[in-house]
Amino acid sequence: MNRFALLAALALVSCAPISEVETGEGAEDATSELSLAFEELGVTKSNAEVGLTVITKKADYVAFFGTQPPASVNFNKHWVLHYSTGVQPTGGYDANILGVERVGSGSSARLVVATESVAPGPGCIVTMALTNPQVTVRIPKQKKTITVEQAWNESMTDCSEPNWCASALCGPGTVCDEYTDACVEEPFCPKVKCANGYVCDEDVDACVGRPCDPNVADDCPSGFVCDNQIACITQPCPTDFRCEPAPEDPCQGYDWVGGCEGTTLKYCDAGSLVTIECAPAQCGYSESAGYYDCL
Repeated sequence: MNRFALLAALALVSCAPISEVETGEGAEDATSELSLAFEELGVTKSNAEVGLTVITKKADYVAFFGTQPPASVNFNKHWVLHYSTGVQPTGGYDANILGVERVGSGSSARLVVATESVAPGPGCIVTMALTNPQVTVRIPKQKKTITVEQAWNESMTDCSEPNWCASALCGPGTVCDEYTDACVEEPFCPKVKCANGYVCDEDVDACVGRPCDPNVADDCPSGFVCDNQIACITQPCPTDFRCEPAPEDPCQGYDWVGGCEGTTLKYCDAGSLVTIECAPAQCGYSESAGYYDCL
């Protein structure tokens, strides 16, 4: 499918037969941006892999397609572009070249090829057979040194019926989806209220820790800590800081220095709380030792 006509309305040059815009080796410097006319060729490659292929020589054409080029292709004047989306599981897929532009001039010139991959949307009736969408076009010959870039575009065919939802009666807990022409379960997040420190994530239909800044004190509510949710295996470490419940402290806030609760001594040893009743002695701070002890 040739959709170049949609782009040509915005171009500075009018659509013309390829023979009228073909350029020589030195003509590329005449403009900093030029939309190239192209002609679709009715040739395909068996089991073509995903990607854009630029063919500049007859020998390369024969090696790629396994046949001689058509009479309309003269590699003294033309290049051939081939774009494929690869083998697809069903029908309903398509591959298009939307436009070809030469941008810049001289050594900085580059050829930008806009491609489109089309997939069938929900509800589309498709053939249940493997397909290999692809398109081949002819463009004017370019300088060998030009850089070729691909501008990827993706689209999906909308097979829904207009205004289907206007007449649909969906039951409780469901809403009408205009894209699939069906009643689907009501989205999770509008129905729930997440607790303090959480937000609703529509991708997983659940309440998750809300984003936070580890450099801002008390950015999370009491009982929460701002923690990075990504386990780093590379550096620099990617980050996704979110409020998460603070882990329980088995030492109840005591460290190795310890403290006293009346005559009871408490201190942390190897991550465990140690409790000692000092009575009839007293519990207090030992200046000489530098920690709390039974005195």
